[in-house]
Amino acid sequence: MIDFNAKLGQWPYRPMRGIEALLETIEAFEMEWAVVSSLSAVHYLNPHDGNEELAKLIEPHRDCLIPFAVLKPHFALCEKDLEKCVAEYGMKGLVLYPNYHQFDLTDPSLRPLMEQAGAYGLPVCIQVGLEDPRRQFDRPLVPEVAAETVGAFARQYPEIQVVVLGLKFGQPEKMGESLPPNLKFDISNYEHLGELEYAVQQFGASCLLFGTNFPLFTPSANIEKIRCAVLSEGDRRLITHLNARHLLGL
Repeated sequence: MIDFNAKLGQWPYRPMRGIEALLETIEAFEMEWAVVSSLSAVHYLNPHDGNEELAKLIEPHRDCLIPFAVLKPHFALCEKDLEKCVAEYGMKGLVLYPNYHQFDLTDPSLRPLMEQAGAYGLPVCIQVGLEDPRRQFDRPLVPEVAAETVGAFARQYPEIQVVVLGLKFGQPEKMGESLPPNLKFDISNYEHLGELEYAVQQFGASCLLFGTNFPLFTPSANIEKIRCAVLSEGDRRLITHLNARHLLGL
């Protein structure tokens, strides 16, 4: 099993579990790997500071943790930061936060960074939301990234493997009559019994990835989601690790 959506770092609104809890989760559920990115980078002025922190933090655990970079496409020298993330830190993907970092996925100014990510062969993840709006009280509400915009982004960059993190039931249908062939999404935010089976029937298991959104969500909930779902063994293997292994080149 590969968790394609885990994070490490600080969150300004409540304490977060850290690397020891993530390693315990990996061991307890016999995961092969977890893809991790910096949660702190979401709120840092320069997200690359979070990438540097993450690289140091996980260095002793590269046997089970695969780092992804978090960058703002409109931040000065972000291309240089991505080069450093790949060359020095061995990061294997890129995570974008259009809502928190306030940019439009269809803005043409993203092209240089996306072309660089494509040249490196990196999957590009779009986090559509991090917290349920019901948790966002006594502070400005951060809206979710519109699924329609994510679909347009994937079609704009067909050479890039796009992974959407945090979609809810009913949102993938908004990305177009059929999903772009270069798009996958994780199941961390699918909440109810039967939703996973519907997604497999509607989009095919080859489009889905197991993810937990650790530490904002409880990993065991997503483990149980997989365990309880009525799936063929082949579909279960695709979702839990085969699709991720293909994207990561493992």
